[in-house]
Amino acid sequence: MNQTETAKIVIPRLYCPFPTSVSPYVELVASNTFEFLHKYQLLDSPEEERHFARYKMAWMTCRTMPEAGFELLCCIDNLYSWLFVLDEQLDHVTPSTAYIREENYLQQLIDGFSYVLKYKVSPVDNKFFHALADICVRLDALSRPSWQSQFLISVQATFEAAIWEAKNNKNRERHPTVAQYMHMRLFFSAANIGTDINELATGVWLPMYVLQHPDMVHLTSLARRVVCWANDLFSLRKELEHGDEHNLVMMLKHHHNTTLEEAVLMAASIHDDEIREFVSCRAAFPDFGEELNKRIQIYVDGLETMVAGFFYWSITDTPRYNPY
Repeated sequence: MNQTETAKIVIPRLYCPFPTSVSPYVELVASNTFEFLHKYQLLDSPEEERHFARYKMAWMTCRTMPEAGFELLCCIDNLYSWLFVLDEQLDHVTPSTAYIREENYLQQLIDGFSYVLKYKVSPVDNKFFHALADICVRLDALSRPSWQSQFLISVQATFEAAIWEAKNNKNRERHPTVAQYMHMRLFFSAANIGTDINELATGVWLPMYVLQHPDMVHLTSLARRVVCWANDLFSLRKELEHGDEHNLVMMLKHHHNTTLEEAVLMAASIHDDEIREFVSCRAAFPDFGEELNKRIQIYVDGLETMVAGFFYWSITDTPRYNPY
């Protein structure tokens, strides 16, 4: 689709009842991340630096965890920015760099990342591995061992899902089912990592019997889902201009044989319905006793803050999408 065609796409106003704010550290966090990216030479040219700066990644981090301390904000923004730069390389390949989308190459990357996550050192001289090792060392100092184990699993899941996405991007004639896409989207988007970070962002840890309670699992899944569906709607124009149809709207269009406009409305309805489901599920959350209930409230507040942070960053802070 060209820009003239995509300009006709109308994204409905999505429902988001949660408040948002930005950490007062945001400018300092942005400066810290630029220093981090320069240290590991993750931006290869002044053009790439300008491209990255325009997207205001630090504002996303500082909206999704506005109450966090400066050290944690820098660490998480370094992580999100590392993921962003890596994703940009995978998304915008040239004939000379097409190999980076090959399954064997991606598997080598995943093996390297897994090694770094486990041992906190790079197995080879690779700037992305060195940068991730730096992040992991700092994260370990800010988190519990059980959280670190979950983080390793989540990063592994994200990159395994990236291989799945790369395979589907290569085979444009065959689309995954809507259910397959909706399941995998939560992982290759790294939304699972976002909800993991909630423990660090809120400073609240919950016992496993609360985290694994079906209602908490459902709330966490809904938080991931609504972030993904909002992003799919906000990024639709940009992705179609680049020929990328790996998006909930396009999955709905293909599998329900609808117009693009109808598919947009379907995706928006899914998003809004799941936001309302989150609110209802929270209101009916089981009683775990006064002390735990207070911690659960802070933790779930954090999930709402994360959802609102991604939402308002997308429509307020960054020119990456310009949905309205």
